[in-house]
Amino acid sequence: MERGLKVLLAAPTDKITLGVIGQYCKKALLDMGHEVEVFDFRKRPYGQGRLLSLVRSAAKRVMSFPVSLYEIPILKPLVDHSVNRRLLELAANYRPDLLLVLFGENISPETVLKIKDRFGATTVNWMHDTLLLPPCLDLLKATYSCYDHIFIVDSGESPKKFGLVRDNIHTLPLACEPSVHKRLDLSKEEIEKYGSDVSFLGTMIPRREKILESIGDMDLRIWGRWSKKSPTLERCYREQDVYGAQAVKVYNASKIVLDIHGLYGEEEEIFNVTPRVFEVPASGGFLLTNYIPQLEEFYKVGEEIAAYKNLEEMRELLQYYLSHDEERQKMAEQGFRRARAEHTYLSRMKRLLLTIEKGRSCAT
Repeated sequence: MERGLKVLLAAPTDKITLGVIGQYCKKALLDMGHEVEVFDFRKRPYGQGRLLSLVRSAAKRVMSFPVSLYEIPILKPLVDHSVNRRLLELAANYRPDLLLVLFGENISPETVLKIKDRFGATTVNWMHDTLLLPPCLDLLKATYSCYDHIFIVDSGESPKKFGLVRDNIHTLPLACEPSVHKRLDLSKEEIEKYGSDVSFLGTMIPRREKILESIGDMDLRIWGRWSKKSPTLERCYREQDVYGAQAVKVYNASKIVLDIHGLYGEEEEIFNVTPRVFEVPASGGFLLTNYIPQLEEFYKVGEEIAAYKNLEEMRELLQYYLSHDEERQKMAEQGFRRARAEHTYLSRMKRLLLTIEKGRSCAT
């Protein structure tokens, strides 16, 4: 695709998952020579409208506890209306060639169509989570007809499951950012703080907690988010909300990073890998993740990345690779090379734009 596109990137600007992905996408597009304007659709426009300002003041007087106006159902349409109005105003001033939305749960189909029709922009949505989660599936069903292209992280089998096979739905997994996910020269203090035989980073939902309890006798450390601590794992908990550079320190200091998909253990087939499948190898770490067929599209399983098919095998592989340093280090090295060569946000943005270009060629 030609250089010098004007891209309107609709993405959060916070430091949580989707906000970080947005930052990586922006960097990749800028590195490719494109111009990028960011619109934060989750930034609530409190105080920007007189009505919302008055309602906010009234809510403060009535409520005995802090509350987001967006959490009051009757006010959600008002906030969404303001978000869409501001997006249209920005598009009118910026005149984008490409509208790239990351999920965009409160961006209406009508707004997308107006930006497409009024300004001739190509419209794209990249959904960052699996269609097995109702919010993603519902959004896809509501918006697939208004976007020129929708990219999902699931394999192609996922849309088939839900009867959503469309020419404009494509698979595009998440990735790593080499400027962030990299090998680090850690100090002794950092190795002691972040290192362990086995590390887990993620939200401690019940099914993950149960799995981790089965290896609680190992040198395990848990980083992420939890509402309450499991007594069995009391000694394993470290810090919550570990992202970005701090997470990379864990990846570097740990002998094995254990990955457990949030839906692992459910009866339904899983269609997507987690971001850790790209971020940990790119940081030089050794990852043990749950096996799904999609994994074979990215790595040579057993050579570049390790995967378990059940909990018994998970424990066996943990024990094996902890006692075979050379094999563990060799696999980590091979995964490192593959991740940084093929699975970066730069490569994903190139693929996204190439898919758009191919779509245009087929239409002419």
